[in-house]
Amino acid sequence: MWLTRQLASSTGIRLRNGQVEGGGEFAVQGEVRFRQPEQLFPYGFASAAAGGRQAVMLDGYCAGLSATPDTSLAEGEVRLYSAGGAEILLKNDGAVVINGQVFEPKEAV
Repeated sequence: MWLTRQLASSTGIRLRNGQVEGGGEFAVQGEVRFRQPEQLFPYGFASAAAGGRQAVMLDGYCAGLSATPDTSLAEGEVRLYSAGGAEILLKNDGAVVINGQVFEPKEAV
């Protein structure tokens, strides 16, 4: 990744990648094996990544997982999903779609 190469060369930060191991305990195998590395998320988020995904490691912390861009999203929209198919979509018009059920935005008072 261009960004990780630029950060590593300009700041000395150790950015690496590795593969998430399956089987319960969260671990990432790269140049070294990171056993239960802390994951960097905004407050209130948590995730248990599926084995085989590529993780970006930042000085021993899991900074994220690589993903193919979701071309079905409009600019500014957000989709949360699970491996089992559960999904929440936050649309630009204010609607929230949960597993296909649409909740229209509240009208302004």
